[in-house]
Amino acid sequence: MFERLLWLEETGSTQNLIKGLPPHSVVVARRQRSGRGRMGRRWHSEAGGLYFSFSLNRGFKDEDCVPLVVAYAVGEYLRKEGLKPAIKWVNDLYLMGKKVCGVLCESSKDRLYVGIGLNLNQKEFPGELEAVSLSVVSGKTYREVDVLLELFDSLAGALDLLKRDGFRAFKEHIESILLYKDQEVVLYTPKPVVGILKGLATDGSLVLITHEGERNFTVGDISLRLFMK
Repeated sequence: MFERLLWLEETGSTQNLIKGLPPHSVVVARRQRSGRGRMGRRWHSEAGGLYFSFSLNRGFKDEDCVPLVVAYAVGEYLRKEGLKPAIKWVNDLYLMGKKVCGVLCESSKDRLYVGIGLNLNQKEFPGELEAVSLSVVSGKTYREVDVLLELFDSLAGALDLLKRDGFRAFKEHIESILLYKDQEVVLYTPKPVVGILKGLATDGSLVLITHEGERNFTVGDISLRLFMK
């Protein structure tokens, strides 16, 4: 699945570079000057993290579920390390209530471009970020190349399964580690929606129980609804 590797000390954005390379390429950087996440948000990409993008030919079953499945595959590596990640729909991994990994998926007519930012060895983050690294949680120091090779195995297996069987092969597993499941959340869309997070539909969409009944959503950002005393 991964055939060519370009490893850089620093770049603007691995996600921009990957779009000029053949399919099944990988671009890795130790730092990004212009790392980004969903909706153009800046991704803090200082030394200590692992930042990489790869490209694939399109043709997956349930292609919209690729970000969820990629997050799950990264989470599989974290579980092997004895950690307990949670998936925040639709593309983030959390540890101890803080973000540890983000996934960005973009597409062209015939390609998918997947970017992953994983916090490995950072000890501190800017004050406005609710983020954490594997090292802070586990007390260990990680070698980027070792982690990358483990992730390649996990990603290849998960994406092959998605291509063959679709999202139904992952639904139950992802729901079992879904952040905020069975809690009241706010889904931020053009019009915010409040509801109980029931789980996921077979197409990967978010299922909320609202005052209007059960509803499915394919876009938006969720957060836990907090009550003021």
